[in-house]
Amino acid sequence: MSFEKVEGYSALRKDTVNGGVVNVDTKSFEAYKHKRLLALQKNAQEEQTVSTVSKLQSEINNIKSDMQDIKLMLQTLLEKGK
Repeated sequence: MSFEKVEGYSALRKDTVNGGVVNVDTKSFEAYKHKRLLALQKNAQEEQTVSTVSKLQSEINNIKSDMQDIKLMLQTLLEKGK
């Protein structure tokens, strides 16, 4: 493999065998990887938050249903007591 400098770009080299262009700036590559990792972590955290909210909504709906059942039972008991 031999590389030639790409005119106008100090961090790019062109592979003379297959014509591919390679970025040889390791600092920018490491910065990209770090930024990507942070984005993936943020995405995972957002997915976890959505999942938690969904579970809480389900629990709230179950509690509402239970409260309606209790209310109906109390009304029935009050009517039987009259």
